[in-house]
Amino acid sequence: MILHIAALLFAQASGGIPSSGNVLATPAPTATLDPSFATHPSANDLKEGQQLFNVHCASCHGLYMEGSPQAPPLADTDAGNVDFMLRTGRMPAERPFIQEFDRQPMFSEPQIQSIVDYVMSKSAGDKVLPSVPVPGNLEHGRRVWEENCEMCHASTAHGNSVGYREVAPDLMDASPIQIAEAVRMGPSVMPQFGPKVIDNASLSDVITYIEYLQHAKYNPGGLQLANLGPVAEGFVGWIVGMGLLVLLVRRIGSTE
Repeated sequence: MILHIAALLFAQASGGIPSSGNVLATPAPTATLDPSFATHPSANDLKEGQQLFNVHCASCHGLYMEGSPQAPPLADTDAGNVDFMLRTGRMPAERPFIQEFDRQPMFSEPQIQSIVDYVMSKSAGDKVLPSVPVPGNLEHGRRVWEENCEMCHASTAHGNSVGYREVAPDLMDASPIQIAEAVRMGPSVMPQFGPKVIDNASLSDVITYIEYLQHAKYNPGGLQLANLGPVAEGFVGWIVGMGLLVLLVRRIGSTE
């Protein structure tokens, strides 16, 4: 038993095991869509994209993507921005100027690509989505996460409050392409991380680590309690533990 504990401590000190106690096992590769699909749209995709844009987007962004008091112009937007907002269900927005959270997308995958194709046919922005070659280096991904992401999204990627009415969202259901797009565009209050801060190799690594967090089993031998943190978990421990002890004491004291 002592040798086993010593081995775990040595592995954690050398970087092989995170603070949760889990061995870092690289997740299986995740399939991603073609990042350059907007560079070769078909006529049917452009037609469908225009129809969907006019019905669902033009009321705020304008028929010519000139923008309005309710929404920014799209004349110089990148494909990753449009794809991220549609893919995460943040757009169409329920109300302007309110932080949008991930929800079920309104559009199907082909419809999302059609809208992106149409917008990028009018935009001068980058027409290629961020490249996500996974799996990357899990150990390095953990370091990138700790240096750039953990303080807002929490060590477990379950999200956290970052200030007045603003929240860093839970990443448990985020796909690799969504993570890459968010890193590059910086939605809402999230800072934008360009290649000089997080290069493509580091981006792949941190996505691999997030995928590890999505599937890892923390607290081996104990209850996970949704990784709410030491304060909440300690509160549950005290209430449940002390409650059971009080009941036991009362039971013993009332026994004749």
